[in-house]
Amino acid sequence: MFYPISMFIRINKAIMRKILFVLLSVLCTKSVAQEIERVDSIDLETGIIYRANGEIELDSPQTDGHVDFTLPVAQIPLDECDSLTASSPIDRYGIVWKGGKCGIYDISKYVNVTRIEYKDLWFSFRKEIEGEYYSYFGWEEDDSKGVIGVAEINNQLVTIAMPKE
Repeated sequence: MFYPISMFIRINKAIMRKILFVLLSVLCTKSVAQEIERVDSIDLETGIIYRANGEIELDSPQTDGHVDFTLPVAQIPLDECDSLTASSPIDRYGIVWKGGKCGIYDISKYVNVTRIEYKDLWFSFRKEIEGEYYSYFGWEEDDSKGVIGVAEINNQLVTIAMPKE
């Protein structure tokens, strides 16, 4: 059986592309651990960076297995809390109060998302990012304020804090 030369060239180009892609991906793979200096806060008006006690943190720690860097949140049953507030009956998250402090509570999963340790906490907004939903809460303490972002898919948190000054 005879094949036209153009078909032979197309097959060879496709095979060569695959081989080249595999070689480049193997040769270009490099692992680098970067050192990131921990920053306590940044003054947005002056641009002054406040360092976090001179500590250095690696962005890629070496481990032999799965390491969970999050501390467990104490699960306080809802009936032991003083109150639960939500913006509407269909909200996913509410604010639970106990002993004058508050925290975020996942109403659909019946779990505390944060510790009940905030002086003041309020729902701010909900946003969809790349098909996933995130709920944002504002919080305020005596000397600081900030934002807590909650990923609705797994209740993971991102907290941003800043001094009140």
